[in-house]
Amino acid sequence: MPFFLHSIDAWEQDRQQRFNLPALTKSFHESVPALGFIDWNITAVERGYAETRLPLNTSSSNQYITHQGPLMLLAAEYTGGLALASLFHKVPIIGFWPAVDNNAGYMWGAKSTIKWLSPSCNNLTCKAHIDPGKWVQLAKRFASSNKLVTTVTIKMYNDQKLVATADFTYWVQDLNGLKRHAFDPDKIDLLYLHKTQTTAKLIVGLRAMEQEKPAGQRRFEDPYAIMLAGKHGITLARRFSIATPQLQNMIVARTLHLDKALTAFSKTVPEFNVINIGAGYDSRFWRLEIDNATVFDLDLPVMLNERKHFFDFSRRPNIHNIDIDLECHHIDRVLQESDSYNQGLPTFFIWEGGSMYFENDKIDHIFSAIRALMLPGSCFWMDYVTEDLVNSATGIEEIEGFITNIRRMGEPFINGYNDIAVISEHYGLEIQETLHSGALLSRQEEIYKQYKFCIFQAK
Repeated sequence: MPFFLHSIDAWEQDRQQRFNLPALTKSFHESVPALGFIDWNITAVERGYAETRLPLNTSSSNQYITHQGPLMLLAAEYTGGLALASLFHKVPIIGFWPAVDNNAGYMWGAKSTIKWLSPSCNNLTCKAHIDPGKWVQLAKRFASSNKLVTTVTIKMYNDQKLVATADFTYWVQDLNGLKRHAFDPDKIDLLYLHKTQTTAKLIVGLRAMEQEKPAGQRRFEDPYAIMLAGKHGITLARRFSIATPQLQNMIVARTLHLDKALTAFSKTVPEFNVINIGAGYDSRFWRLEIDNATVFDLDLPVMLNERKHFFDFSRRPNIHNIDIDLECHHIDRVLQESDSYNQGLPTFFIWEGGSMYFENDKIDHIFSAIRALMLPGSCFWMDYVTEDLVNSATGIEEIEGFITNIRRMGEPFINGYNDIAVISEHYGLEIQETLHSGALLSRQEEIYKQYKFCIFQAK
């Protein structure tokens, strides 16, 4: 039964399980540190209703011993968003609840107004109530993956005294709806564009963090990383490294392994192709001295357009940008339509940071296309995580915390392999090498054994 047709009793049972208030408050505080600092907390959540408390203390008051306007507005924004989220049955909102698959929602504030009626000189209670007559309409629209824009009124009280009201207009949509026009730069959803670029900025930001170290302490050199990451990417990387400190080491490990594998392959053949699937902000073929490769960077048009802002491709005629949406297009067909692609050459395929985000049917879609292009002597490099990590089945607190933080970022791992031989046997490939990230970094922590690298060869 669709979630919006659940009975009130069923919703109430789910609410008791989902809106565990201490855990929910903790989740919000982790996402918005300022709220935790001022001891803001959630006091009630019902269907279409939320109530929060902003206490009056030295951290949340100005020189007139009243709440600061911006803090009141911030508390009101999250109160209204929480009330709206309560209408979407078991749908995590990215940034606050860990997402376990692609059925998650994104929520942004589109505009807001606030009217102060009197100074707030006591603990502030924020209350957001959505008209029950709108519940089903809003839920149906969200369930249909359509963009939802709605305004929620939040009333703010000192005890029983109304001191302010705010109207927040929210923009909400699930991931399936957001990526509907991902391949069209003119129609791509603004939020999906932001998400796509932000994810890529995070990864290059983690590479840039390595470049901030003194020269003798860097584990690899990437003179482009800081430029590509910018302030946004580096800030993202630093923030997420607090919650998941292993992430930067993992990016270092995969960079080292792939650089080494690619360089070694380039020395075994006079000429070859490189198919770089999901190029993002990768600068590998600008920083490595590999002159005998024709490189095909595959990604969404909006990401390839971004790359053109940073790189002068007239200086590297051997690098070609190929527009593709991996969920809709076949890699082999797209490449065969390119005049620059010579299928008769051995090829080094790269799928970096991708396998963990695709369902099995999409994995087969991608692997089958790659296998169709792999001549004898070709190689396929990929990174992957274990199935135990994806299923939170390791029983190790550090690892479970890592996967929870990844899910809260809105990048849930949904696919993994405890035995990568399952893939090699299914697609008629041979495993040339497989090892975990800890082996490259001389780290013994169990978490690094859950993230691995593999090189396949065509039989």
